Amino acid sequence: MKREKTMTEYIFRVNLDGITELDCFKEASKDELKVLLAIASRQSECICAEELADTIGVSVARFKAAIALFEETGALISCESPLLAEVEYEFTPKEKATGSSRRSADSIRDNGLKDMFVEMENIFEKTLETREIERIESLYTKKGLSIEYILTLAAFLKDTRQVLTVEGLVREANKLIGKSVDNLELLEVYIKEKSAEVAGEKEMRNVLGIYGRAWSPSERRYFKKWMHEYCYSTVIIGEAYDITVSATGRLSLSYMDSILTGWHDAGCKTLEECITRVNKRKQEKSKKANKSSQKSKKTVEAEVPKYADFNSEDALLRALERSYGDEKKGD
Repeated sequence: MKREKTMTEYIFRVNLDGITELDCFKEASKDELKVLLAIASRQSECICAEELADTIGVSVARFKAAIALFEETGALISCESPLLAEVEYEFTPKEKATGSSRRSADSIRDNGLKDMFVEMENIFEKTLETREIERIESLYTKKGLSIEYILTLAAFLKDTRQVLTVEGLVREANKLIGKSVDNLELLEVYIKEKSAEVAGEKEMRNVLGIYGRAWSPSERRYFKKWMHEYCYSTVIIGEAYDITVSATGRLSLSYMDSILTGWHDAGCKTLEECITRVNKRKQEKSKKANKSSQKSKKTVEAEVPKYADFNSEDALLRALERSYGDEKKGD
């Protein structure tokens, strides 16, 4: 006999792709990890929250809190896609829509946002929950952002982040609004600049040999200074890197910064101008070293006593001549 679904039954699966890179996975408590492992062991099965919570020895409240945590960061993905009009979203109990869900659905239809949310679910690659729908909708109804703006920003974040969440989308939108980037035209300019920065960061990693980790705060400051304030290409920065390693035997960002700042202050804008300055500095140092060497040599010569040219053998012969000469005179 088929068991009837209750209000606390869910169908979902664990997104194993890159899960160990998520902050939520690294910072999760023991109970939260137990919930995640229990869910992973029953992929795509209809799970009763109370039964599974009891099986693994956690409270139902803790179980649902863990679901909310992992779902919000993309670690859990729904296996089903309910009709958008009913607004029954991921990890919502499989029942008829509640009053809140109905209000959200009516709002979506009234504002003509249904197509936007269909596209949003394609971008997020999952069915959105009611609360997620409401948060995205508020960007349109309360923040005044256009549908094109919201979709463009979501698509951009999807391309540049390992995991895209609704929380991340809303947070980024609010940041941009705070910077007065509040229309599609300004957003496209921002995306163009940001894309160039991301590409530049990738090139910078290749130049400096920094892989598999995030930039440190100091590295990021230097990176922005060299590429955005000085407007130097990675070719010029790579030249400074080679000089640094040759001089110090290692990567020294402060040493590199002194080189690049020197070039910038001298007005060098191209690689050829930078190399010309390096060669000029070498010639100046070489001339200075030669002058110093010549000066030292003259100083040493001036300090040598006059008797330094005294020849002992010659003096002895002269003494002997004088002696024998005197004896002959006596004879």
